[in-house]
Amino acid sequence: MVLARLIVQIISIRKLKRVNHGLNTAIGFRTKLENPSNIYIGNNSYVNGGYLVAGKSSKIQIGDNCLISYEVHIRTKTHKYKNRNLLINQQGEYEKSIIIGDDCWIGFGVQIMPGIHIGTGSVVAAGAIVTHDTDPYGVYAGVPARKISERY
Repeated sequence: MVLARLIVQIISIRKLKRVNHGLNTAIGFRTKLENPSNIYIGNNSYVNGGYLVAGKSSKIQIGDNCLISYEVHIRTKTHKYKNRNLLINQQGEYEKSIIIGDDCWIGFGVQIMPGIHIGTGSVVAAGAIVTHDTDPYGVYAGVPARKISERY
């Protein structure tokens, strides 16, 4: 058991060294990172596990004091699909940066689409798919995510 914990700590430390981060930041060992040099995680924030996929020309910025739950998908890139004269797999991808403000809680299994800004203090409930920017201190749930209340 002690050896298993040590291995988990080593893996987490190696992942943390690959991203730009603040003080007292933690990344769970099950977190998958793509283009980690384009990922920024603020002070006192925790990414439990999931997928942080930054494109080569886009960034993921997570603010201070954020909680990112397990199986969260944050992707700054996705496939183009609007040209009917081309197969989808021939249309390439587009990228837009994602910003998550300070003091946010992103619940289990949330998906955040490219170009989204999660407002400061927002809560996104488990399983939501965020397709539009969120207001500061709003609580969001559903597919697509909709505002269901205010935090304060």
